[in-house]
Amino acid sequence: MIYKQVQQSTYLLDYAGQRFLVDPIMGGLEKGAAKEEIKFSDLLDVDAVIATHLTKGAFDGEARRLIPRGMKVFVQNEADADSLSMDGFSNLEILTETTEFCHLSIRKTPAFYKVNGISTMDQKGCGVLISHPVLNSAYLTGESSWYDGMKQVLKAWKPRLVVVSAGFSEDGEGSGAGGQFGMSREEIAAVHLSYPRAHIITTGCPDHTNSMVSRRELKQYVEQQRMESSVWFPKDGEEYRL
Repeated sequence: MIYKQVQQSTYLLDYAGQRFLVDPIMGGLEKGAAKEEIKFSDLLDVDAVIATHLTKGAFDGEARRLIPRGMKVFVQNEADADSLSMDGFSNLEILTETTEFCHLSIRKTPAFYKVNGISTMDQKGCGVLISHPVLNSAYLTGESSWYDGMKQVLKAWKPRLVVVSAGFSEDGEGSGAGGQFGMSREEIAAVHLSYPRAHIITTGCPDHTNSMVSRRELKQYVEQQRMESSVWFPKDGEEYRL
């Protein structure tokens, strides 16, 4: 299993011989810190794209322009499929709890956001559980905040890798009242406590951000809670082999 951070919430995941581009954001990549480590050709040399959501800049205009129209793209609902279809994408598949791809299972899992501390199903996003008959699974939570059912997913599938959106942001999109998307530092700790053997990789938390908590603050918290061996904060272009 190989994880490579691209930028923001975008990353590459090599799993059991298949390579996935997750939540592509390609605008500005040629000017970013990862420009020497990541080329557009790397991002397009994949077996499939996984879009856990199309909100907050994911699958931006540059991604829609550059990704081949015949590329396999997994989306989380019919509305997202229609959106990409209008841009000419023809090999779209809506994720379910029983989706199969090559020799892998790619299961859709719920995503939640919070309004005033109350968890609400996110109809515009999802998580993904990728599993193999022999290998350890990978759990991509998307933009989800923590919710009670996540504990059951972790205990049932025992993923070696969990990718979370960290440095949570508040956004009115989808809630009308302002909602928390992504995880707070305490919620990342809840993931760790639910399955301590998992490696947790955080995305979407640059050093300078409009998020409610910075990467620096998250790192300090992780160190205080003695989770630094399990919770990682990749820089753009950084790679992990698990």
